[in-house]
Amino acid sequence: MYLKMRNGNVCIEPLGPNEKTPSGIFIPTTVRQGHLQMGKVISVGPGELVQGHKVEMDLKVGDDVIYDSSHSEPLTVDGKTVFVCNMVDIVATIAAKHLSIVPEAK
Repeated sequence: MYLKMRNGNVCIEPLGPNEKTPSGIFIPTTVRQGHLQMGKVISVGPGELVQGHKVEMDLKVGDDVIYDSSHSEPLTVDGKTVFVCNMVDIVATIAAKHLSIVPEAK
């Protein structure tokens, strides 16, 4: 799959149920039930202009991220569902080798 994002857009492949990231992070199904989702960055734009200043993209292809799915658009490419969102909708980059993420009870 090849998508070249423009401006501050990011394309993310969501991690499915009971998936484990290459860095060893186990993603429970309950994390994906809210607006915050986990996924892998598959394409990034160069950045965007904000009030006349260029904001560089600080994400790279292959990063594991937590993103706000309520501000992302699903897109089907080559039979796979991916999500496109703006770089400001990326809540966190997961940098730890082994991390257990469990959502707070509501």
